[in-house]
Amino acid sequence: MSKLRILLVSVGMFGQHYLRELTGPNVDGELIGIVDIAPNLKERFPVIGERQIPVYASLDAFYAKDTADLAVICAPIHLHTEMVLTALSHGSHVLCEKPLCADEAETLQMAKAAEDAGRVLAVGWQLNYDPVVLRIKQDILSGHLGKPICGRCIHAMRRGRTYYSRNNWSGHITVDGRPAMDSPFMNGCAHNFQLMTFLLGDGLSEAQDICSVEGELYRANPAIENYDIAALRFTTESQIPLLYLTAHPLAARDLGHIAEIRFDKGSLTWGRHKPYRFDGYDGTSIIYSEGADAISLRKLHDVIHCIQNGTMPASLARTGLPHLRAVTMAQKLPIRQIDPAHIEVLEGGGDRFLCVTDLETVLMNAYDSESLPDEIGLTL
Repeated sequence: MSKLRILLVSVGMFGQHYLRELTGPNVDGELIGIVDIAPNLKERFPVIGERQIPVYASLDAFYAKDTADLAVICAPIHLHTEMVLTALSHGSHVLCEKPLCADEAETLQMAKAAEDAGRVLAVGWQLNYDPVVLRIKQDILSGHLGKPICGRCIHAMRRGRTYYSRNNWSGHITVDGRPAMDSPFMNGCAHNFQLMTFLLGDGLSEAQDICSVEGELYRANPAIENYDIAALRFTTESQIPLLYLTAHPLAARDLGHIAEIRFDKGSLTWGRHKPYRFDGYDGTSIIYSEGADAISLRKLHDVIHCIQNGTMPASLARTGLPHLRAVTMAQKLPIRQIDPAHIEVLEGGGDRFLCVTDLETVLMNAYDSESLPDEIGLTL
């Protein structure tokens, strides 16, 4: 089949990875346009000028002059809904970066619009496209690993002034009157919680729904609106407890990711620089793969393949709904302000980081004991 005509919307934080891939030698598609309002775009990314790729100020401006088989959307979260609906209305398939949006009704609206238009609406939860993850999911669906009992994960990454000042929505609950709910749980450290719900879903593109939450939210950075530390325990629709711990104000660059789902036949574990591994209680083990930590754009190639062959990718609009519902539930919990006396300042690499004293120890103790910090007398 002929190569797909592909439009890239926003060459920002993650969009530059798509730009590099779409102008490389191994993609079965042609980048025929970019939508971005950033100044000096061609100076920052010379390949745009070298390839004579036209740049448009809006989706409407692009569709007034051209068409695309696939629109890849990497814009800010609060702009996703309007952009997705516009692309679908002009006959484009869509790959939208995660999270799709911050509103359940809008998620369902976009899903229906894609179905009505007969188009693919894929979401960039990159772990959902990993063939190793899909193999594990098949083993779970077949009952090979047993009945799921509980899950836990810690996934935290240090973020500082540069991260929060890069746009007008980082750390905000709303932007221009629209929900954003930006936090480490919503965005920066979302993948491994979403992966737990995905692995436990009843179908290949389904994720296990969330019914309730209890937990603790904290804010160390006084310059942001939302929380930057979370310790949360969710209950799924199958009554499976999932513990999730995440944070940005760390002294360490990363904490985790480390994750485990326990089944009645054994335990599935994975993490940074660690394999996906199942250890059965009968002494058998399955090493599914070595851990892969590089940014993966397999999702782009898989979506292109699905469009060309009339199939559906593993990550659709509804696949991310349990994560969105979890974020929405958590957002209703009170946010506790960290005492400034417990915050240190770390500077390096031209950045400035606020770091909560002993935060790594508190979170790791909570993970190891499968508890919320308050439950075991830990304070921040």
